[in-house]
Amino acid sequence: MNNLKLIKLLKKTIPVKFLFYLLILPLFLLGQQADFNLTFDHQALPVQKLKETGDFYIHVLGFEEIEVTASQRPPKRWLKNHEGKQLHLITSNDGIPNTIINHMAFSTFDLELVIARLRDEKITYWNDENKKNVVRLRKDGVRQVKIQDPEGHWIEINETH
Repeated sequence: MNNLKLIKLLKKTIPVKFLFYLLILPLFLLGQQADFNLTFDHQALPVQKLKETGDFYIHVLGFEEIEVTASQRPPKRWLKNHEGKQLHLITSNDGIPNTIINHMAFSTFDLELVIARLRDEKITYWNDENKKNVVRLRKDGVRQVKIQDPEGHWIEINETH
């Protein structure tokens, strides 16, 4: 049977709409899956000392203040790092989960430079064994320290780059 006869036979036995959907549906589904990749946008933190905490992220960790495009009720400060990842500080009396397990993590190419900045600013850093001003060396060879912002939020800084 040649191709032309096969096509004519298929047209008679299988509706054209069915073939269309059979061919297009997988492409549509693949397109939907590709559009569902999540990208980190921001982290929101409850704070009571809005100015002091915002200034800490700017002066110690190098964040930049950006425009708050949401309501200022309650008062907020929005910041971004060099990658454009945002940190939203929101005035709140709800308190924070003050545990070293609940932390944000940032990575650097030069942990020694960060530690020098922390020392200049008289900021204590910790390792996971609760040792003060000691760098932790993980099993995978990554060095890290943890600090707290003025509100008590824990921040990990590591050298995974």
